[in-house]
Amino acid sequence: MELFLEELREFIGRSHPIFVHLPIGMLVVAFCMALFGRQEKYQSIQPAIPFVLLLGSIAAFVAAITGYLLSLRGGYDVKILGFHQWLGIAVAVISIFLYRLYRVAATEGRVKRYRFAVFSVLMLLVGVTGHFGGTLTHGAGYFTDALPTAVKDFLGYKVADVELAPIENVQEALVYEAIVAPILKQRCQSCHGERKKEGGLALHSKGAILTGGDGGKVLLAGKMTESELYARLVLPEGHEGRMPPKGRTPISGDQIKLIGWWIAQGASFSGKVSTMQQPAEMKQVLANLEKGKAAELTMEYAELPEAPTLPEDLVKSLQARGIKVLPVAANSNYVVINAINYPEFSAKDMTDLLHIKEHIVQLKLGKTAIKDQDLASMTKMPYLRKLHLEHTKISDEGLKQLKSSPSLAYINLFATNISDAGLDYLAEIKSLKKVYAYQTKITPVGIEGLRKSHVEAYVDSGKYQLPFLVSDTIQY
Repeated sequence: MELFLEELREFIGRSHPIFVHLPIGMLVVAFCMALFGRQEKYQSIQPAIPFVLLLGSIAAFVAAITGYLLSLRGGYDVKILGFHQWLGIAVAVISIFLYRLYRVAATEGRVKRYRFAVFSVLMLLVGVTGHFGGTLTHGAGYFTDALPTAVKDFLGYKVADVELAPIENVQEALVYEAIVAPILKQRCQSCHGERKKEGGLALHSKGAILTGGDGGKVLLAGKMTESELYARLVLPEGHEGRMPPKGRTPISGDQIKLIGWWIAQGASFSGKVSTMQQPAEMKQVLANLEKGKAAELTMEYAELPEAPTLPEDLVKSLQARGIKVLPVAANSNYVVINAINYPEFSAKDMTDLLHIKEHIVQLKLGKTAIKDQDLASMTKMPYLRKLHLEHTKISDEGLKQLKSSPSLAYINLFATNISDAGLDYLAEIKSLKKVYAYQTKITPVGIEGLRKSHVEAYVDSGKYQLPFLVSDTIQY
């Protein structure tokens, strides 16, 4: 009998997501009726308000009860759960009180004057309660992190980033348990966890990872580029399949390298770091795990000489136009230039950037009006490592201007008008390592030509030949 009651409690509790939307809809409808009913031409809807409020109150109590039963299973953030629970109870109690206010015979005086104010407070509570409920199921920042970048900048909102704890002795650490699992928990499990499984995929346990999602397996041990768990992380910015999706805090470069390395080394769920092969680059990435996030941010530019002080007046001028000037790390004068909020970026702006050419390590000019001839100025930036030109009108002629770039290692040409001829120009950039060229005119012949003359360069055209999966078929 005890087991039956426990299972029944679990069953009723899981109906909470169904019932929780009823009071929201009913109370919102009642509020709209009360709002419009204040006008003389809508006076006829006033008598219906108490009835809708009564239904909303009953639904609120049912939602509160099922929510409490659901909370007994555990696994939720206790603090957030407490806020959500008591606010939900408050909504139920106040809605009953409000129903009584709208039922009283005396419609004049204080009751009539104050009941709409009480109703407004109730609507505020409904919103806040829903926010905490969403935070419980989708993770902190599920709503605010998805705000458009322009709105975040206007409000001064900064996306909170939870820093992973340093590992005291990384060589003795278990690769999956100490490194991979925390990364997946931080970056992936808000959408692919035990409770929420978008695409049928969960990444909270070994079994779930090995099972995969609706599209089949996402982890193929020893096959890094064929594993969706890695391939989705290295798609270019703007691609609809890139993970984490737009609006979520992006995964860092080092974290991507760690996941890729783990897969390439056989994706062991029990092996130690010391038992796996470690190329020089990975040794440095692993060493940074002992120092924390600050080391990761500065590692890429650690060998550069100390940059001169940034001219404040110029930085303020650029910021005023909507051009972001972002330091790569605290106490660093090297910067990332991002023109995401300044689509009219022009030759004059490029000329202004040349005044801080020794500070720029990354240029993000995607979706701007930049032209082919403007790219010539970039060769004067001695430490420019990464260049984003996605969704621009840049052509092969523009890439010709970049031939003499001294340090360029990465270029994103997603949805531009480049062809194989452009790759020939890029082949002359000795430092180049990665080219993202989705939705362009490049061909496998052009890619092979670049590989022959520039062995270290990797071109991702997005034209994958995916393996056949049984789950891709439908039987009738």
